[in-house]
Amino acid sequence: MKAAFTIRTFLPPSQRFQDRQVLVDFVDALIVPNYERLTDLTGELAIAIATFTDNPTEANLEAARAVWLAARNPWEQSEAFAFGPAAFLGLDAELDDWPLNEADVIAVLESGDTLTPEYVDGLQTSQKGFHAIGYLLFGTDSEKPLSTFSDRDLAYLAAIAPVFDQTANDLLLSWTEGIQGYPAFRSEFVNAGKGSEIYPTVQAAGEEITQGIIGILDELGNVKIGAAIATQNPFLLESRFSQSSLADFKDNLISAKNAYLGDYAATGTDGQGLSDFIAAIDPELDAQIRSQLVIAMADVEAIPGPLEETLCDRNAQPAISAAQDSVLVLFDLFQQRVLPLVQQ
Repeated sequence: MKAAFTIRTFLPPSQRFQDRQVLVDFVDALIVPNYERLTDLTGELAIAIATFTDNPTEANLEAARAVWLAARNPWEQSEAFAFGPAAFLGLDAELDDWPLNEADVIAVLESGDTLTPEYVDGLQTSQKGFHAIGYLLFGTDSEKPLSTFSDRDLAYLAAIAPVFDQTANDLLLSWTEGIQGYPAFRSEFVNAGKGSEIYPTVQAAGEEITQGIIGILDELGNVKIGAAIATQNPFLLESRFSQSSLADFKDNLISAKNAYLGDYAATGTDGQGLSDFIAAIDPELDAQIRSQLVIAMADVEAIPGPLEETLCDRNAQPAISAAQDSVLVLFDLFQQRVLPLVQQ
């Protein structure tokens, strides 16, 4: 692989990143509506799981699985802004600790402890997030028969669902109202350079946006796709229990796109974004990023699925590698070209 070199462009003061509206819209037009959609679906998931555990029929099981898959969509589309409370309050890990060692979940099932929401709330993160629920609902290969659900499986699901829903709501509230004695993080972010304790300048908050995009592109290209293909190990795929890792990949790209544009496509909210800043000072770079986002999505969509079954298929290797390469081109654009502009 060729070494990457930062292309440094020095901007006059009038062109440096200083648009506070980008910060406001990043929260109000993207983060909040994204998390609101997440909490709507985690609430639906809690209801669907309660319905299933009270009446474990095939129809109720399929309904619970469908809502779990739907809830993955806004969560994975939030990965580009997993900073702030998601990080320092541990809410990201509480919701989505992975890769999951199913032995952690099995240990709870075999413990003999009474399974209540209060008990589950005290468990380690790998025993109560998306993937613990996914393992309980789908089994190891997305084909767990209804007949194999034990009373302990049902009790664990009944206890875990309300905890999961509360954590998602805590994440939303951490931005809008504040939790655990912390003020609303929205205020901290949008007031960058005006009394914020975390962001001493507007540029610092702009850099946070950029680093969030870089972070998810790095994770997607080098870890979620890269580690799995390098080792030919399906156990490293994030949503292997439900065999929906490809959907996660697409949503991660949408997350990077939404963060760059500053809006939330799922609900049609339209804000001023980092792209407006880049387009004003380097329209060719903005056009290149937008084009590469389209290319990367097309390449991910070209991977034959489910990836859990095709990862080790020699015929699928070119498509998987092409998708990884496209994501890493985006990663380099943001790390080498965008970040230096925002940091000035």
